[in-house]
Amino acid sequence: MSITNSSYSKLIIGALVLLNLILLSVFFFLRPQYGERKRPNPNDFLKRELNLLEDQVVKFTELRKVHFQKVKKESKAIRTLKNEMLGVISRELPDTLKAYMIADQIGIKEANREKLLVQHYIALQAECTPEQRQKLERVFKEAMMRWKFQKGKRGKKKRKKAQ
Repeated sequence: MSITNSSYSKLIIGALVLLNLILLSVFFFLRPQYGERKRPNPNDFLKRELNLLEDQVVKFTELRKVHFQKVKKESKAIRTLKNEMLGVISRELPDTLKAYMIADQIGIKEANREKLLVQHYIALQAECTPEQRQKLERVFKEAMMRWKFQKGKRGKKKRKKAQ
């Protein structure tokens, strides 16, 4: 009986090894190729979601480019101010008054970024038909929720790397 059990055990182990090899090869060959993944083009997404015409796509592309140039400038200024504020409060004798003044400047820059978003939305809306405007509102709401969620996830990833 031990010979039968030994043969039976070898058969089961062989089958399990074979199934593991098959499963691993499926995971290896069917996984998404990270290097080949492309970022989705926001203009393609908006074109599809809003049923944009080609001239609208061109205008949206230009508006988006200009918007992000302005936002990038404000974001850079905010980072610079935050670094300056950290330097001021990290000293042996922190200058809280100066730190508060810098915090106020950061608040102004943050408000400017929000105003840029308002201006961008209004500019996009001006290019839309009434039906497209309703869809644009929905798309913007979804994008803002996604951005808020992703922003939180990015912060967690950065904190994990720093530790």
